Parts: sequence; C-alpha cells; structure tokens
Amino acid sequence: MARDDVVVTADQLEERLAEVDLLDVRWRLGEPAGAGRDRYREAHLPGARFLDLEAVLTRHGEPAEGRHPLPDADTLARGLGELGVDGSRPVVVYDEAGSFAASRAWWVLRWAGLDVRVLDGGIDAWTAQNRPLTSGDTEVEAVSLTLTTGQLPTIEADDAAGFDGTLMDARAPERYRGETEPIDPVAGHIPGAANVPVAQFFTSDGRLPSQDRLAELLDRPGPLAAYCGSGVSAAQLVLAGASIDRPIALYPGSWSAWSNDPARPVATGDERR
Repeated sequence: MARDDVVVTADQLEERLAEVDLLDVRWRLGEPAGAGRDRYREAHLPGARFLDLEAVLTRHGEPAEGRHPLPDADTLARGLGELGVDGSRPVVVYDEAGSFAASRAWWVLRWAGLDVRVLDGGIDAWTAQNRPLTSGDTEVEAVSLTLTTGQLPTIEADDAAGFDGTLMDARAPERYRGETEPIDPVAGHIPGAANVPVAQFFTSDGRLPSQDRLAELLDRPGPLAAYCGSGVSAAQLVLAGASIDRPIALYPGSWSAWSNDPARPVATGDERR
C-alpha cells in the first residue's frame, strides 16, 4: 500500500468528485450528540453524505469492551447502504481539524474490505482555495451491501499484554504517564507500551506528514500495534503506517477497555520511547 492508496488531495478529489462516494464524518469526543451532523448540514462538500461515527462505525456494549468497540458487519453494511454506498465505487471520507473521525472511518471501511481514502487536510484543505460547499442533507437512494470484516489486523487485550514488538500508545504524554485521566477509570498505560502521540502524525495544517517523517516516527523494532483511549485516534497511526507500507495492528478496545478490567496491570511514568 502506498500514500495514494490512503489519502487523496483536494485537487485530486475535485477532479473525481462525481466518481466517488463522499462521506462527511465530522465528530469530536465529548461534544453534544448531533453536533457533527449540525456542522454538516450547515456546510459540506458537494454530494457528501453524513456518516455518523457513533451510530455506524462503532457499537455500544459493556465497559470492558471499551467506549468504541467495532461494529458488527450487518450494522455497518446497513448504515453504509442507507448512504448509497454499495462498494462499486471508491469511498472518500473527510473530517475537520481536531478530529480523528476520518481515520477511524478509513480503518473500519478498510477492515470491511472497501476501497477508501481520506481527504488529506479535511474540509479545511477543500475550502483553502475557495472550493464550493453546499448545505442541507444530500438525498440518496438506499442500497444493499454485504461486507466481510476482519481485513485489517487487530489485537486483543491478551495480545497487548505480551506484545512481541512495539506496542504504541497514541495518547497525549500526560495521559500515558498517568498524570491525568479525564475519561477512563484508571490513569496510566499498558506495561511495555511506548508513547507515540498521535499529534505527531498531522502537520500544522492537518495533513499527513511527509513519507520521510512518517518513516522516522515509525522506525521501531519488531511488529507494530497501536492503541489510544478508545480505538479512534490510534487509527491515524495505522493509516500513517499503511501510507509507507508498514503494517500496524489496532487494539480496538484500547485504554478504555484495558482500564475497565481490574485484573489488568497498569504502568505509570515514562517507560520507553
């Protein structure tokens, strides 16, 4: 897999706008339900349909499964089919600065076998050269879709506990070290994990860094796996790895699942980088 298999520029998308299924997946952790959809209805790329991360790209189970466990194939297929996605055309997803939703959408749709790319820089890259936006909902005809999930590598908690390679914690350093924990029941990190903050995997304008920079960030021994708070932002590390052909497994439950199991050990402080 190469960079062009993972992201698409605004210039490239403008040329192919009529040839792709375009999905707006704006979402931010902690914002009121429906806030992303409200921003979509106010202004979005022409032809884009709103993809609800909470309703389609995850499911909600027991705390030990984490905040954003992976959806089942039928729920995902139904949600995408309602947006007119039948798998016959490439899919492009986008979000906005400060969001990791497009990375999660890219990961879930790739995991389900679809051909999908992220708009590099999101809606901000599109509007930077005064490209058009539209408002309201885009009406589409629902279609039938069948998906086979499991087409990207994942690990579970037991795999993370003794991972033979580099397990990367994508959260901010202060959460990794256990100095603060605003969401989950326990502060700290999985013993043996290296802190590789996801913020490094965006440039100042929200784009994917250069290939050389990504190779530097991911120059770590052994097989790679990644986790974060709930399996959303860590998808950006998997995406970055895919763009330089470096496979990275995702721990979907991430810290939200690990920290809800009192039998799991917790480490604090700086361990390794």
